[in-house]
This record gives sequence, C-alpha cells and structure tokens, in this order.
Amino acid sequence: MVMDNRTSYDSENEQNSSIFVTNFQNGDSVNYSVVLLKGIITRLNCNTQEKLICSITNNGTQSKTQWDVHNGEFKAIIELKHGENVIELEYTEQQRRKFILDYTPRKTNLRVTPVYIICQGHDGCFQSPSDIDNSVESACLRISLGCKLIQSLTAEKLFESGNGRKTFQLENEVNPRKPECIIFKSTLNVNKARKMKQAELWSHFGRELMLSDLGSNERKFIGFISCTRYKGTDLDKPMTHEETVSMTEAYAALGGGGLALFGTACLYTWPTTIDEIIPNFMNSTPVNPKRFMDDSGYRGTLGGCFATTLGSVFHELGHTFDLGHTKDGIMGRGFDNLDRVFIVGEKRSSLLKDSMNNFNGKPVQHSTVSLQRNINVTMNVAEPLRVLGPRSKTTLGNFASMSKSDIVRRSPNITPITRPSSVYSSITNKLTESKKNINRNHSNDSIYWTRNCAVFLSYHRWFNNEYGRERQAITRYLKFDKNKMMIISTAGIRIVEVRDDSNGMVLDSYEFTNLLPEKRFLVPFTFSPKTKVLTIVVEDDLGNVLKQTFSY
Repeated sequence: MVMDNRTSYDSENEQNSSIFVTNFQNGDSVNYSVVLLKGIITRLNCNTQEKLICSITNNGTQSKTQWDVHNGEFKAIIELKHGENVIELEYTEQQRRKFILDYTPRKTNLRVTPVYIICQGHDGCFQSPSDIDNSVESACLRISLGCKLIQSLTAEKLFESGNGRKTFQLENEVNPRKPECIIFKSTLNVNKARKMKQAELWSHFGRELMLSDLGSNERKFIGFISCTRYKGTDLDKPMTHEETVSMTEAYAALGGGGLALFGTACLYTWPTTIDEIIPNFMNSTPVNPKRFMDDSGYRGTLGGCFATTLGSVFHELGHTFDLGHTKDGIMGRGFDNLDRVFIVGEKRSSLLKDSMNNFNGKPVQHSTVSLQRNINVTMNVAEPLRVLGPRSKTTLGNFASMSKSDIVRRSPNITPITRPSSVYSSITNKLTESKKNINRNHSNDSIYWTRNCAVFLSYHRWFNNEYGRERQAITRYLKFDKNKMMIISTAGIRIVEVRDDSNGMVLDSYEFTNLLPEKRFLVPFTFSPKTKVLTIVVEDDLGNVLKQTFSY
C-alpha cells in the first residue's frame, strides 16, 4: 500500500513538475523529526507575493505551515511524526507536489540527552526581558527545539558532504518515557556557581550528572545552566566578546568527553515552536548591552544572538563526538551565520554584513578550554570504547574518581579561535574551488563539515547502529606504536588525525573510505616544528577511537 501511494504521487508530480524538492526524494526515510526541505519553483506567480503552503498528514492528523519564496527558491522546516508522513507543497491551486517521508529513529542505546540544570537556591527562571516567558517550561521548549535543529543540521551537512544523512538520536527517541528536555536539580549552590569559571562548572556538572541516575556511558549530555546572569552597567558597553563574557556569571560554552555545557544568557532569543524559527533568526531588534548579553558575533541583534549561540552549541557538541578544531567549517568559526541555512533571498543577505569584525576591526574570538592531561596508551579493544574527549582529555566516566585537587591541577588552557575578516568570501571560494568542501547540492550557506569531520562522524558509534557491531568490537585490536609511527587496526582504519595537543587543532588528516579500509598506516612525519606535543586520533571501521599524545 505504501509503495502504491508513492508510485501515484510520483505520477502526479510528473504531470505537474513546477515544484521541485532538491534535497529529498519521495519515499526517503530519516531518523530525526525536524526536517529542512529545500527546493525551487520553476513557474512563478509574478503578480502576487505567494507563500508556499506545506501540509503534513500523519495517521489522519494534518498540520499546515507557510514559507517564503524568493526568486523561485524556498526552504521549509517541518516536524515529522513517527511513521509515514504525507507532505503536500502548494504554491498556487495549480502548482502542487506531494511526497512521503518516513520518520523512524534508529534502534540504539547511544543517545544525546538535553538537560536543564537548576542550581540549589535558584528558581530555574533564565535571564530575559520582562515580556519574555522565562519559566522552566519555556526553557525546556527552547532547548528541546534547539537540539532538534542541531540534530537535523548534523544530518543535512553530512548528506551535503556525500557521507549520507546520518545523525545522533535524542534521549526521547531512544526512551519515549523520558521528556525531550530533562530538568536536573543540582546540589551546587547558585551563589557558588556564579563565582566559578567555565572549566570548573563543566567539571562539577559532569561529575554530578555521571553520579546521578542519569549517569551512563551511553549518554552524551547537552547541559544548560539556568542561573547564568549578565551583569551589565549603565557605563560604556563592552567592547569585545571577552569583556562581555567577563560580565556574565555562570557562563559556559564548552564541549568534550560526554558533556557540552552552555549558559542561558541568550536563551530568550531562541524559539519555542517551529513557526518562530525564521522570525527569530530574522529579528533585527538591537540587543541592549547594558542589560543583556550580546553574544551575536558583533552583529548586535537578537537574531544574531540566536544564530551564534545555536551555532556554538552545534560546534561544542561536535567536540563530544571526538572532533578537533579545524581552520574553517563548523569546527572552526564557521557557525556564526547558521541562519543562512534556513533563510532564503534578500532577507538573508541583508543580515550577512561582515560581522566577523567589531567596529574596532578586531576579529571575533571564541575561547575554548582544554583540560590538560597527557595520556600514553595502547588499547586492546575488549569492549566498545568509551573514548577520550578532544577537549576534556578525560571521559565523563572518570569524574567519579577525580578528586577536587585533580580538577584544580588540570588548569584550563584558553585558546582564542580567530577568523579573518573576509570569512564569508573565503568560505564561499573554498566551497567552489575545493573538492573537499563541495556538497552535492551546491549549498550556498557556507556552513559545512570539513572532509575529515564528515568522515569521522560518518563512522562514529553515535551515528550508526551498534547492534551487531558490539560483538565484533570485542575481538578488535587498535594500537599506535609511537616509536615506529605505525597504526595497526584489525577492524580497519577509517581516519587518522594529527592534532596540536595545546588547542586540539587538526594539523593533518588521512581518510580511508574505500570498502575495505587499511589495516596498517605509517604516519608521515611532516609536522610544524612549532608544535612539540601532538595527539594522534584514530577511528576504526567500528567507530572505536584511540587517542594518544606524544612529544618529538
């Protein structure tokens, strides 16, 4: 019956083919709920400002939304229900396209768990203007929708890189009895939390989560701190991002191991429903820097704050999936203009001023923290590996055994990540000129995974069905011999990265994507003499990851 429906829809569409969806085909299946549809309309109505109407029918229930069309281009954000979703796009009464998408989460125990962290003595209400609902319930709505957008973006950008539409599963998809965002009551006092630095907050909440009922090596957490507070003054507004951060208590933007942690000073700019996503991205209302944090990449608007902070979550979550820093792309500073992915036309380009520089011409800086700990290991893979985070250099599972002095001794190393002022043109040129960064749909939004990141994620355990792979992993062997610079893997090597240990920057990478991967690889010794301590990161065919630092 399903195939009959799909065949009939294909027949209808052939007779009226003025609406084309460019990133999905009729009958496609996805394992995530919020989907971005992109397409073109070849016969435009020149006399009216028509909107594209999108109707979704699932088990007899129908919902409708409408979306802008600009020069024939459209983008629609839809939320699917489990199972078969019949989608009808209508531009005029004569111009329609109908097709089916199936939403079925992967069967896996590995999940990403959004948590809203409320400190002891705090009511859970996040900082916001008086006309914004800043309740705990509102926070959870914003967080759960933001996480769904990141889940969707992860898949779409992997698809554009040619590595398949893969992504992680969220907690509620793995265990429907759990809420989409879990409220976590911390024992940390709010006043103490507001005096702690980012790395201290990351360490404390990471340990607390792992010692709670939620603690599991099968979870990666996205945590949001409810008590973040920006303390602006009536004096001069902050000149740099660093000054803004220094005026914000309980602020965090860190990822690694099994925790990505964030403050909530800009959470009020996030949407609570699908209908609010585009208006929130396009909101050009200026931020009042005397009262509220401006984390907009120097754009100074509420829409800029939404784009930059959602992009920051996207970036930091990437670190929990073992990704290092790259010179460009999502794991560089290529996440500020996340709004470009969703907005079409002139309204998009009007938001894209060269905001990578502030008015003094200083480049945007993004501070990242790496907890220092040199590790020299050879791994016999006796079970699916709980691997080491690129920025934390420790697993969340180790929090329970780490003493307070241990945390303090691993002092944070803060590394500014800067981007050139010509960031937009340079990224566009790279997308055009470099085969590594060209995506199959020629996307023009300049948000992309570099090739090494795309390959790394496509084989990652959190992005694949682990059933059937776990038993294989028991007998697999993964080793790096630093004396010979030789990597040996009985499962087969999929990617090797050489990173600067001080900041996690990927200096070189080697990908092996053939059907039969390499079993041995001799790492070429061609690294900058400026870098004395390096980290070798290896991922095998089963998604096991080995990390080992060495000096030369």
